[in-house]
Amino acid sequence: MKTTRYRFEQVVQEVKEENTDWLRDEFRAVLESNKDFTRKADYIGFSIASIDVKVASIDEEIKELQQLKKSLKSAKNIALKVGAEIFAEYGVEKIEGAGISSITVTSATTKDVQKLEIYDDEELIKAGYYIKVVDEDAVLEAHQYRHRRELIQGLYSVTTIDTSTPAKLRVNKRRVSAQEVLSCA
Repeated sequence: MKTTRYRFEQVVQEVKEENTDWLRDEFRAVLESNKDFTRKADYIGFSIASIDVKVASIDEEIKELQQLKKSLKSAKNIALKVGAEIFAEYGVEKIEGAGISSITVTSATTKDVQKLEIYDDEELIKAGYYIKVVDEDAVLEAHQYRHRRELIQGLYSVTTIDTSTPAKLRVNKRRVSAQEVLSCA
């Protein structure tokens, strides 16, 4: 593990387009030093390469944070669903708190999604339902009207899929009034 941060390394890592003069002076100082050329090359090279190491480290941390964020969102979603089930078990729809305004149970919802299955692309394209491929939105729209549906009958089928969202808890945070803000300050 590296424990020292050299001066040139610091200058290289902190350089901005507006202050390159400092970096130019540092390059000159390294090249004009009385050190062996291999040491100069290593010093410059390792200082610049240290940026790659830091970037890779940051990339790894970002991945870990993204995984943590996904895990936390999943945990919250599970807690809200399970909480709603338990509240329903006890017949509780809402409880109020001191720090939290209230916790309420949202209603379960069902959403219908239509799924289009194309049987004959060419005939639908000839009938005018295409962009560069079959325009599924236009076919679904035509399906809604009898006179348009007759033109393309037998070339597709529409399946309705029910998607259910279970009841969840909703945590309502207490709103802080201007008076409360002033009294805390």
